[in-house]
Amino acid sequence: MNKYKPLIAIIFSFVFLCSCENRTKLNSSNIDNKNERIETLSKEVKLNSVIDDAEFDLFNVNGFSGDFSFLPGASSSFYQFAIKVNPVEIKKWEDDLLEIKGEIDSEKWIADLVLPRKNNWKTLSKPRFYTRKGNEQSVKIIIFEKEGLIFKRINQE
Repeated sequence: MNKYKPLIAIIFSFVFLCSCENRTKLNSSNIDNKNERIETLSKEVKLNSVIDDAEFDLFNVNGFSGDFSFLPGASSSFYQFAIKVNPVEIKKWEDDLLEIKGEIDSEKWIADLVLPRKNNWKTLSKPRFYTRKGNEQSVKIIIFEKEGLIFKRINQE
């Protein structure tokens, strides 16, 4: 049995590494189909209303939608996403939020996130900045109410 231990270790390592490949990141930049972007994001985050468009850049050390069936890592995730909703639905997204001060010029991540289809994400109104009550350090939400645009950034370590 001892002579098979190295072989078993190699097989286990190979299976584990193959199961982890590219399953910790999801990014919408190469998904041209709007409905596919919406469907992909809908599986990973809680949505408070119907959404009309989405862009996202998500990282989760444990993968997405049950990708990992064994040996999960420590909980760590970094989500950035933009969604477009009907402006009358914005109130559904503001429950349990705490309004904070913010400056849009310091939020470069928003422009980077929507760059592949920036014409779909034009803003004219003044944004409002929020955080989730109790998670002030890890959640930032920027809402352009008139356009129905919501940008959210979550960093959980």
